[in-house]
Amino acid sequence: MTETLGGVPVADESATGGSLVTVPGQLQYGRVLFGAGSKAGWRELVGWRDMPDAQVSDNQRPQAHGTYAGDVFGDALTVTLTYQVTGTPENKRLAIDALEAHTPMDGVERMLVVDDGTGPWFRMARVIGRQVPQGKHYNHAPVECSVQFLCADPRRYALVQRSGTVTMPQASGGLEYPLEYPLAYGDPATAALHAANDGGAPTPLVVTFHGPLETPTLSTSEWRLGFDITLVAGETLVVDTAEGTALLNGTADRLYTIQPAADPIEKCLLPPGGATLTLTAVDGTGTVSVAHRDARL
Repeated sequence: MTETLGGVPVADESATGGSLVTVPGQLQYGRVLFGAGSKAGWRELVGWRDMPDAQVSDNQRPQAHGTYAGDVFGDALTVTLTYQVTGTPENKRLAIDALEAHTPMDGVERMLVVDDGTGPWFRMARVIGRQVPQGKHYNHAPVECSVQFLCADPRRYALVQRSGTVTMPQASGGLEYPLEYPLAYGDPATAALHAANDGGAPTPLVVTFHGPLETPTLSTSEWRLGFDITLVAGETLVVDTAEGTALLNGTADRLYTIQPAADPIEKCLLPPGGATLTLTAVDGTGTVSVAHRDARL
């Protein structure tokens, strides 16, 4: 359910992120809508498609020109929206009050969803600034305001989440004797999944191992995510490669069970185009479920 305050749509608390963004030219932060369909009209958006400042981990060459090329990562990204509030003096005051209430500087990350013509994409963002100029025509003319967001993760993500499941191969039981030809070998069990990433940047995964599994490992041709842990039936190990966490049943830290040969959790990203994910384990009949979003930078 959506209410309108001074001409500004405000989504219900139970609404999903980006629910108000239905056409190009709209921006939703938390529960409030800017742009088309709102009296807080979109005037200018700065930073949304910019690259963040780079963190470069090059090392100096001690006896030659230049550096040894290292990794390049993006820093936090600042996005500034300039919007114009229109309407009667009373409605403008209601709209500005509503926008202030729903863009607080409280350090809480909320979804910043933008459709600039290529569909809705989002970043998690905190408000770090707001300007509401009050000149002599404040009550009678459109008021041009701005709000500034800080996105700790500079990647922007698709609203639609992708997911898939990999199942441990099951033993077939072998051939039955006496043999009768032609032999029926059956269909091999599937232990791999191709996960797609249609964005242009590597994207993090949320990987959930479901027991029973002993020493489960999920791997691609580029990395290995494995744990020296035994999960019984009904137990899960939830691994978030963006946060760098591994939680037993979603609560108890199990980072100390990472296999010595495994890669750091934060390195286990799905590259642009996607990759084949393979599940292996010493024993068990469990599964692993993988969730992610297309990402751009």
